[in-house]
Amino acid sequence: MGKARLIARPIVRAHTRHRLASSRRSAAFVLLGRALISIYLKRALAFTGVEIRSPETILSELRDFQQKRSRLIVAFRHPYGDEPQLMFHVFENMLPRLARKAGKPLSAPPALRFVHDYAVALWGDAFIRFLLPRAGALPVYHVKCETNSLSNIRAVLRDGASPLGLAPEGQISYHSETLPRIELGAVRMGFWCASDLERADRAEEVRILPISVHYQYDKRDFGRVAAHVCRLETLCGLACGAKKIDGSLATLLPRLIVIEQHLLAIAEAFYAQTYGFRLPDEIPDESEPERRQRRWIALLPAALRVAEQMLGIDPGAEDLVQRMYRVRLEGWGRVYPEESLDALSPLEQALADRRAGEGWFAMRHMELVDLMSYHDVAYVEGSSESAPRDDRIVEHVLNLADLASRLMGGNITNRPNDIRKRAVIVPGDCVNLTARMPDYRMQPKQAARAATDALANNLKRCIERYQNETKG
Repeated sequence: MGKARLIARPIVRAHTRHRLASSRRSAAFVLLGRALISIYLKRALAFTGVEIRSPETILSELRDFQQKRSRLIVAFRHPYGDEPQLMFHVFENMLPRLARKAGKPLSAPPALRFVHDYAVALWGDAFIRFLLPRAGALPVYHVKCETNSLSNIRAVLRDGASPLGLAPEGQISYHSETLPRIELGAVRMGFWCASDLERADRAEEVRILPISVHYQYDKRDFGRVAAHVCRLETLCGLACGAKKIDGSLATLLPRLIVIEQHLLAIAEAFYAQTYGFRLPDEIPDESEPERRQRRWIALLPAALRVAEQMLGIDPGAEDLVQRMYRVRLEGWGRVYPEESLDALSPLEQALADRRAGEGWFAMRHMELVDLMSYHDVAYVEGSSESAPRDDRIVEHVLNLADLASRLMGGNITNRPNDIRKRAVIVPGDCVNLTARMPDYRMQPKQAARAATDALANNLKRCIERYQNETKG
């Protein structure tokens, strides 16, 4: 028997759902985490350093929180996947150190209580399930109202000893210098808290602190970037180009365009031959990049529709991301059903295994959409006046490598993470939700949307500041 060509081993057996322990920060575990996190960031995640720009912006908000002048949500961008680990190090180690150095120490380490998608505990291993509750992380469902989880988050935000930390885009968004849709969750939680404080006659303000996260990739690893490009060419059946980079990574752009064209054509052919997908009609005078973007936009709903049909989901009028969340919920629900499997007969267990296998294969379509729904051809090809920065090109290479692995059955855990990088943390201006409470009492939906738009604008300003301050 030949070697399996799928990059991930299919799940074809149902398992009783893992139950997370109650979320409660373990002092011993957190102390150990503080001691080990810098080594982990360096050895496992290839970080060479972390820079916080304008740390006093964050420290000022933390002092207000600790002095009971505010309740705080830290809304950090999530473009790469490693941000929670990075934020743990920033808040547990770096910020207290910087505060002491400035002669104004914090009264306690400003730990964050992270909000995470429940699915992390399902696709993660046993260590992840052990780690999350002991680090104080709080699970939440994207498209399922789970009262206990929401109540826990609301209680922590209202009365907890630590600020709440979450990704405002809801999940990994794969591009650091553009802002995707921002979900309403952070603002809704904040308004709940402001309402609770108002009823209790408490004077704390509820604020959301936006933080942008960027990676600067190490030029010493540009040979590895070229190796990833060569591997992609081989996977696509193309001749492998040069493995050595002289100067800027912009010399890779023509090869990357060809690779993306082949990956798109392969994906279209797969869905056309297997599921009857029809390519969009050509538009006269349309440029090749514009047509490529339009082809991706046409392919993604079709891929998600395959998953929905496999799982019996009615997409309704929801947008692509919400539909993707529902596929993820149903798919993992089949792999890890809520009900116990112990009382099932052998025949029923076999059928449960079939359901699990169908759920896993349906989620392969969702994984493609998860990555490519954020894709923008113009991210690296949009300007003819100047070449994109090397960091953007590395992002693009890693996204194409991720795309290839997802077409081969993989997911985020198969994403390459071998290019050394330096993280840059850029805080922005807070959104004060307490000041918006009069509008919220009058028109809650409109007020939530306006506050979310304000958060998005503040995050965009963080990105613009980073771009203006970063050369090359």
